Amino acid sequence: MYNEMMKTFKEQMAPFNTIAEINKKTAEKLIELQSAYAAELVNAGLAQFKALTETKEPKAAFDLQISFFKEMENKLTSVAEEELAAISTAREELTSVFEDSLKTLAETDYAKEMAAFDISKLVPATEAEKPAAKTTTRKAPAPKAAAAAE
Repeated sequence: MYNEMMKTFKEQMAPFNTIAEINKKTAEKLIELQSAYAAELVNAGLAQFKALTETKEPKAAFDLQISFFKEMENKLTSVAEEELAAISTAREELTSVFEDSLKTLAETDYAKEMAAFDISKLVPATEAEKPAAKTTTRKAPAPKAAAAAE
């Protein structure tokens, strides 16, 4: 009975486990993208700072800044597109899990399952329903014993 109950529990929890795995995979992908972008931003910023300190002309520094910002914009756009793709994939996978779960719910005959369920076993008995407690009554002493005691 225990093994059957555990098997049923695992089957019922399978969609939740799948959802947790999808969320974990998506979060890891997003964190990886953000970490890579942050590292690239810092490195590009340091390289830009070094290039700016080596320039002598204001117009060259201005052109360097313009090209730096355009490059960063392109990288940010690329990372944002990758993040949206990861989120869209996760959404599609989650939608699939929910649809499968709803199909299972629709196919299950809960009226039949509930008819077999006896809730009265779970409800505590009232005082009137409880079995009468055994009481012991004391018998009167036998007539010989009463006469002998006098």
